[in-house]
Amino acid sequence: MIHPSALVHPSIKIPESAVVGPWCLVDEGAQIGEGVVLESRVHVYGGVKIGSYTHVYDGSVLGAPPQDLKYAGEPTFLEVGERCTIREYCTLNRGTVQGGGCTRIADNVLIMAYSHMGHDCQVGRGAVIANGCQFGGHVRIGEYATIGGVTAIQQRNQVGAYAFVGGTHKVDRDVPPCTKASGNPIRFGGLNLHALRLHSEEFPEERIRNLERAYRELYRSGRPAHEIIEELKTGNEPLFRTFFDEHWAGTIVR
Repeated sequence: MIHPSALVHPSIKIPESAVVGPWCLVDEGAQIGEGVVLESRVHVYGGVKIGSYTHVYDGSVLGAPPQDLKYAGEPTFLEVGERCTIREYCTLNRGTVQGGGCTRIADNVLIMAYSHMGHDCQVGRGAVIANGCQFGGHVRIGEYATIGGVTAIQQRNQVGAYAFVGGTHKVDRDVPPCTKASGNPIRFGGLNLHALRLHSEEFPEERIRNLERAYRELYRSGRPAHEIIEELKTGNEPLFRTFFDEHWAGTIVR
């Protein structure tokens, strides 16, 4: 279903199951998956790939050129995964050559209204980004992380998997996975137990206790972080070591 007022480049193949609403623009070089819904006044630039069954609401702009003075018109990309929800008036920019060339939003991500994803951002599956969040370039959000409304994350910072960041905050340092962060300046306030227990198959109680121990050692003991990291990585729980390598390395302390 393509509304008569929509402008879709003739080279674009729109699946029969997709919906392109009133006054939408779909530029040459875009890719639209099965079951995608573009409400109204959505602009999809070239170099954008939207995964199946993603729903984009009114006024969002996907794949505009990066807001980076180094950008010189090179072909770069934005990839949006499957079953994502992008609410009203969000802006998601393409990547830059210097940052790998692609901004990526994984599957099942919810981005609420008026949020901005800068160039080369990487957002993990299942993440929830509340209203009015502003991400600078090269920001990384881990899987199933939650970012509260009107929070700004400075460029090149990371929020780890399963972490929670409160609303109206400035994030100018990495937030470790599985933690809660709030305050100004941002501070870490223990584990995000709500998220861990929602994913109980990956985080049985024994594993949560190990993560609590790791958190206390890293952020409360006052010992050198590199010593604690080596102890944790050579511990007796292989699942914990794997999780540490995948999610915690690089976002320890700054």
